[in-house]
Amino acid sequence: MAALLRRPVFFMTGLYLGANRYRIHFDMLADFTNITPGQRKAAIETAITRYAALLEHYCRAAPYNWFNFFDFWQPAPDAAANKP
Repeated sequence: MAALLRRPVFFMTGLYLGANRYRIHFDMLADFTNITPGQRKAAIETAITRYAALLEHYCRAAPYNWFNFFDFWQPAPDAAANKP
C-alpha cells in the first residue's frame, strides 16, 4: 500500500529495559516517495529484506524481549481428540 501511495514506511519497536522502562526505536524501512511503477517490485523486495534484517538486529540485541502469550507448542485440547 505504501508503494502504491508513494509514502515512507518506518519500523518501530519498543525494547523493554525493566522496571516499566522501554527504549523506543524508529528506523526507516523504505521510502517509496520517488519510485516509478517500474521500480515498485524491486523496491518492495528491498523493503522486505530490510524488514527481516531489522527484526533480526533487534531480536539479537534483546533476545528476551520477544515472546508470545499463546502456547504455540502445545496442541489445542480439542485438536488431539479430532485426530483420526
